[in-house]
This record gives sequence, structure tokens and C-alpha cells, in this order.
Amino acid sequence: MVAQTGPVRSASSPVEKVYLPNESPVWGNLRVIAWNNLEFFQLCEKMAGMVETRAFLTPVFVLHDPTAIADVLVNSPNSFVKPYALRRLKVLFGNGLLTSDGAEWKHHRHLVQPAFGADYLPDFIRIVQKNTNELLSSWHDVEERDLYYDVAELCMKNVTEALFGIYDDQLAEMTRELADICHRLVKVIFSYQGLLPFLPPGHLRRNLKKQLSALGAYLDRLIDQRSKEPHWNDFLGVLLAGGPHHASLSRQAILDETVTILLAGHETTASAVVWCLYLLATHPEQSEALSAELVSQLQGKAPSVRDLDGFPLLRATLDESLRLYPPTHRIGRTVKTPVMVGGHRLPKGAEVLIPQWSLHRSSRWYDRPGHFLPERWTPEFRRALPRFAYLPFSGGPRACVGGNLAWSESAVILATMVQHFRFIPCDNAPLKPVGGLTLLPGGGHFRVRIERRDGCQD
Repeated sequence: MVAQTGPVRSASSPVEKVYLPNESPVWGNLRVIAWNNLEFFQLCEKMAGMVETRAFLTPVFVLHDPTAIADVLVNSPNSFVKPYALRRLKVLFGNGLLTSDGAEWKHHRHLVQPAFGADYLPDFIRIVQKNTNELLSSWHDVEERDLYYDVAELCMKNVTEALFGIYDDQLAEMTRELADICHRLVKVIFSYQGLLPFLPPGHLRRNLKKQLSALGAYLDRLIDQRSKEPHWNDFLGVLLAGGPHHASLSRQAILDETVTILLAGHETTASAVVWCLYLLATHPEQSEALSAELVSQLQGKAPSVRDLDGFPLLRATLDESLRLYPPTHRIGRTVKTPVMVGGHRLPKGAEVLIPQWSLHRSSRWYDRPGHFLPERWTPEFRRALPRFAYLPFSGGPRACVGGNLAWSESAVILATMVQHFRFIPCDNAPLKPVGGLTLLPGGGHFRVRIERRDGCQD
């Protein structure tokens, strides 16, 4: 389902590299990198395919050239480890897939991968269909809703049921608390306080310990129950089963992966859906065309997995939204061993940033890059686009393990909602994105007036 683009190409000559003058002789460009990163990324994109700067004494390389990006993600992935910011988030995610490296990451990835495979997709989509229909049945014609809240709750319920086969208020509340902690941790990391030996503020540290302990106890009870009732067909069942050549994960490792999937899983999809609904709400002609395509075949029903390939405008709309507002809006790496990238030598310890936010908005690859134009996604355009000019779910060995599930979940939610409702923004001001762990609407809200479409009843 996830858009595929052209082949990886090797550079026949070095990628153009320029140096960005320092804002401060002491801090370098740390402030703009950390605090104004979306504007900083767009500035770098206009300068060159590779921009070198520094944060304190650390060299920082910002990449917008697909050949240089391929060197990092595909050609020399073992020369890099996860970036500084994610390493600091181990206080929350432990050694889960998001933060781990090396043999530990490979072991976890091998065990986790089957849970995100095609065999599990139909069951997951049935969960998404059920929960989306339940949400829409609670909506009334001509009322105001906070779509970000509604969609985030929906995606949290979807991923929780897929993880554990159950959903209850206790688990929902723990997930909300951990998501809030995650947002607060990211703010600390991307501040001057984050430069110091990392220790979250006392109240945040205590709340984090409390919530992780509560989730650990909850998981322990579930795991004990599963030992008496084996063969559950969900994410937890996969982790407990292990593999033919690999032992199952320890309980601490299962907790780490659970936190990673609960938080990254629900928030990434919620971001994708909300930004697409925002674009459709502000482009009503596109919303009407998409609704017409869907209703003509589905008659108001939620699409199944088999249905998704039959809606080219749905795919194009979601791909265009992921281009403009990619939930994972930047990829980071730290150089582990000196490596050649784009024909230039990067030293050990350097930080590398690959910002999808500005890469996807580059006029080098996209005509009218700031415009919402689903019609650009023709088969010819997809074939001509360099592979690493569009990467909403990253790429290479560490591409998002749940990318296909996230795309499919987003498509099912959007297809169901757009058939039944129109969305009119309550505020005429543009919804500003904020770059944290994911790309979220500023203020954490998107208020709309919903109107039921003709012929769609409860």
C-alpha cells in the first residue's frame, strides 16, 4: 500500500555541500536546529543537497539529496546509530525498536516483524472498521468536534486492541499519561536544559516511573494469563511465541516494545489522519471528489483490505498529505565510524539529519511543492520520482516496521469518515504544525464543524 518510488542511484560526483554560518560562536546553530527546526530545515533545503553546520562542537549535516540519503539509509547503515535525541528518550522507550541498535535491534526486529506482516493485516483492519464505525455513530449532524482528540483516541483504541486483544479504561489512561510524558520529555530534550547530563525534571521523572510500573504490572497479569491460554493471535502473542531460531523476549523487553508501539503506533497514524482531514477540510472540492469515488463503490461502508487498491484518488490523497505533513518529519543518525556520504567524509560523532518535512516540499522534485495536489501522483510521476525524495516511513533496513499497517489504517479511517461527513474548520487561520517526536497540530487541537452528507444516516 505504501507508495514506492524510483531506484536508488549512486552519485557519479560529490553532492553539493555548503556551510551554514554559525548563529553563535559558542552554541553554533543549536537554537535554530532545536527550536525552529521546520524553518531551519527549509532554509537548508534551499541552500544545497548537503548543508554542514554545528551544534556546540558537534558537526551537523542536513541532507536533502536522494543519493546522499541513500548512502545513510541503504548503502552504509551500519556506520550509524540512532541520534542523540532518541538515545535520550531511552528513559521512556527503553531498548525498544525506536531507540535500540546493533544485535539487540536485529533480534527485536526479527521477532516483531511478523506481527506487522500481511497475515495480520485483515484482522487489524477489522478492528479499525469496528472502532471507526463506533466513533462515527456517536457524532451528530452539525456539531463541533475536536478531530485531533477524536482521532487520537480512535487510533489508541485500534493499536491497543491489536496489541493485547482487549481495550479497557485502565490501559487507555496509562497510554494517555505516557503520551503526555513523551511530549514533555521531547520539549526538555530540545531545549538548553537538554544539553546538560540528562535527568528529567523531578515531577516528570516520578510520573514516568509510576506509569511504567503500572503498565509493567498490567503486562505481567496479561502474560501470566497467556501462559494458561496460549496461541493468542495478537502482537503480545507474537512476542511471547518467539521464533524457530530466536528466544522470546524478556518481560522488560516486551514492556519496552509495548511502550514503543503504543505511543509511536497510535500517534503517528493519528497525525497522518488529522493532517489529511485538515487538507480536505480546507480543499472542499478535493473532499467532494474523494467522497464521490468512495461512495460509488462502498455505499457508505468501511473498505476492506482488498478494497484499498481500488481507489486511486484515496491513495493519491493520502500520499499527498503524507508528502506535505509527514508524521515522522525528520530522520536522525549519529555517525558511529567515519563514512562517505554523497562523496564527502563524515567524521565519527557527527549528527546527520534527513528532514522529510522540507525534502517533500522541495521544488527540485515537486511542481508547486506547497500546494495540495493529489492529482500529481500519476503512475508516471511515481516512477520518475527518486526513491529517497519521498520517504514518509523512512527507508532501508530501519524503515518503519508498521508502515504498511499505518498507511492502511489511515486509509480505512479516512475513507469511512469522508463518505459520511464534511468537515469545516472552526478557525480560518492555518493549522500550524509543531515538530516534536511526530508532526502535531499546534496546541494539540483541530476543531471543526461536521455536517452529515446527504443520504448518510446513523
